[in-house]
Amino acid sequence: MNNMREKLLKDYYNEVNSLTAVCRSNISWLKGEYPELEIGKTYHVTHISVQKSASYILLSEFGLEKEYLAGCFEIFENGVSLDKAYIHDLRFWAPKHRWICEERNPLFVEGHTARYEIPEHLRKLEQENNIKILFAVESGSRAWGFESKNSDWDVRFIYIHKPEWYFRVEEQRDTIEYVYNDRLDMVGWDLRKALSLLYKSNPSVLEWLNSPIVYRQDEYFAKRINSVADNYFNPIKLMYHYNHIYNKHNERYLQQEGYPMKRFLYYLRGILACKWIEQKMSLPPIPFKELMDATVEDEAIKSKIEELILIKKGEKECDITVVDDALVEYARHWDEYFNKKIDSFRPEVSSITTEALDSILFDMVMLHYDFEKDSPSLIP
Repeated sequence: MNNMREKLLKDYYNEVNSLTAVCRSNISWLKGEYPELEIGKTYHVTHISVQKSASYILLSEFGLEKEYLAGCFEIFENGVSLDKAYIHDLRFWAPKHRWICEERNPLFVEGHTARYEIPEHLRKLEQENNIKILFAVESGSRAWGFESKNSDWDVRFIYIHKPEWYFRVEEQRDTIEYVYNDRLDMVGWDLRKALSLLYKSNPSVLEWLNSPIVYRQDEYFAKRINSVADNYFNPIKLMYHYNHIYNKHNERYLQQEGYPMKRFLYYLRGILACKWIEQKMSLPPIPFKELMDATVEDEAIKSKIEELILIKKGEKECDITVVDDALVEYARHWDEYFNKKIDSFRPEVSSITTEALDSILFDMVMLHYDFEKDSPSLIP
């Protein structure tokens, strides 16, 4: 293969190993006839290039020199049809085209991922796992409001199976985990697992339910779960959780001269969450600015935090920074305060049963028993 062809592949094609293509026509409107193709046959795709005017694929049977118009095929990923959704998936865009879009409009990738990629991946997960997703949100730095230029997406979701899945003697896997092209991390829990963890005041479930960025939501489920979720908030468990978070970041990352700025912000978020719980006895807000405004009284310290967030949002995720001494001193003071207070923090906590959660589990599974109807909700 000559240098020109190699450069063309590098600039315009993405190597793939999970795509197949079923030939629907061996005549293209742009390239003429493809007599070597057999209609109805499945081919393995080695490369794909979504460009402005057309999309092309390379097939293992015919090597790297022969390109085919993708419109002549139905494209599948891991056996699931992509229909025409592949043209909106940044993984498949011509690298040169993708780079130009990202450079000219930094917000392009963020908007495109939220509008096209994430909904499409949720749809594919439903098909591949025979589930229905009730709720999908953003978790992590994007939900907190201090993502960097290259922060990935942390999508978290709650799903249900068909009723028969819940009536098996052997315990079934109740977690789905997928990572797409190192940018999009998706983790979901079966509804029974999510409700069981909510009953135990699990911080992750509580934060998911309060995320400001929602990608998918069954309105009836949201109404039911939001009406009872606060009842399962346990301030003692959450205080221990956030105390553990900031201590872990302190021990692992903050002992050297310089460290990624996100590590200090994660550390500080844990501390401020403890302050919120002590003061308000409720779940800390997910947006970091809201948490900061309510728990940091010193305007000079607040200003230093805002400056750090601006730096992080304008830099890359792992960039090293030196945090202002006054801000470090402020954080260390409250770090020590809650480390001393944690064992004596014992507010009164009311006991509560699983009855409301049992009802939600039963109703949601039965209302959505027929996934093939493809209805967002069977509630009239």
